Amino acid sequence: MNIFEAIHGGENHRLWIGGHRGHASAARENTTANFAEVLGMGVDYIEIDVQLTRDHQAVIFHDMALEERTPLHGHIRDYTVAELKAAFEIDTLEEALAWCKAHNMAVLLEVKSCELLMHEDMPYLAQRIVEALQKADFFDQCVVFGVNHWILREVCRLDSPCKIALIVPHVPDDPVALMQHMGAIIYLCFIDNLSRPLIDQLHAAGYLVDGSVINSKERMKTALEIGCDMVESDTPDQAIAWYRELTAEAMAYGARRAREELTAAMQAGYLRPRESATRAESMDFIARYMGLIDPYDY
Repeated sequence: MNIFEAIHGGENHRLWIGGHRGHASAARENTTANFAEVLGMGVDYIEIDVQLTRDHQAVIFHDMALEERTPLHGHIRDYTVAELKAAFEIDTLEEALAWCKAHNMAVLLEVKSCELLMHEDMPYLAQRIVEALQKADFFDQCVVFGVNHWILREVCRLDSPCKIALIVPHVPDDPVALMQHMGAIIYLCFIDNLSRPLIDQLHAAGYLVDGSVINSKERMKTALEIGCDMVESDTPDQAIAWYRELTAEAMAYGARRAREELTAAMQAGYLRPRESATRAESMDFIARYMGLIDPYDY
């Protein structure tokens, strides 16, 4: 079973946490050197970004403009792979997927295909994505996503095993119909545009929901409360810590409620544990009575 099947199957009934751009708060995001930093954190997957170069090669880079993070000016598509590699640290998609395959790291792959990518170049980007996935034999551990529906359809047309997800910036009139139309498996949306009723609707139709980006404990709490299946964070180590804290707090609250309701039931004469029961037996008695389930422990 791959990670996305596990999430879809509700394995462990927990929130799955990914590193946004690998580890976006660290140096040189979206590079294999950066990905290595998240290996020991306990993340479930990483989210990375792919763009097309002037010589029609797929490389891993987020920003549409180069000035902020590199010594170059302009855009990725203005340069060849060789020119980019000579100027700063950057990996091709093939290099990134080979690293992820070797380290058993699942990937959400965002196609950066805004207005800067001319329509005649789009088939090249779709083709390079499929070629890289085929070369790494990585279809089971990767989901391709983005806002450009044409490229997502083209990726699926070129290779049917590829799984896709949709970035949905605003809530559509019929989110389920949109997901069905695109054949997507994950609905990605900013956490501010998600709600429990929307997520319940998508879950009822069999879809996963990704609410990002989670960079505070309060947003992590929101993701848990509304029922997200997965989230990404610029600080995945902190996100995992927030998750642990919040689930521990929820269990403590549940235990208090369990004791209160159990006490009330016993006082009313509805329940009576054995007087010789051990503490462990008593806790099991409470858990079975209240239907408590331990949260996933990283």
